[in-house]
Amino acid sequence: MSKFKRLLYIVEFMVGFGPSLLILTVGVIFSPAIIAGVFTGHTESLLFFFLVLGGLVGFWGAISLLGLTLHPEQENTPPNRLKIYVLTGVIVSTFICCAVGITNLYLLPFICAPLFVTLHLVFIQRNYLRGSAANKVVNSDK
Repeated sequence: MSKFKRLLYIVEFMVGFGPSLLILTVGVIFSPAIIAGVFTGHTESLLFFFLVLGGLVGFWGAISLLGLTLHPEQENTPPNRLKIYVLTGVIVSTFICCAVGITNLYLLPFICAPLFVTLHLVFIQRNYLRGSAANKVVNSDK
């Protein structure tokens, strides 16, 4: 893969995940308050806790997809685990998109962009996610 194409993938990832990553960062910063709310019995804190936790897991899956796209020859997350990570992120992101769509339509494209970036990366890595040997390096040291 050319350096320009790698740069385009990185720019796509940064533009797509930038606003959502800022919101996730705020969630991580306020996670002590969220956890304290969970232990004091506030049920909405439990929802925020799972959204932040699921967002972190999904972002890890998206980073793994990007790494696999940029360097398919390197060892990466196993396909089944990567599917769980990505699915968790898609569920959380879809929930957030629905919540933002109800309140503010102007922010909706920025909040839903990670779904499209993830869909693009999943499409590129569809053979790896199927468990195909297309991305695996053949070891000839027999």
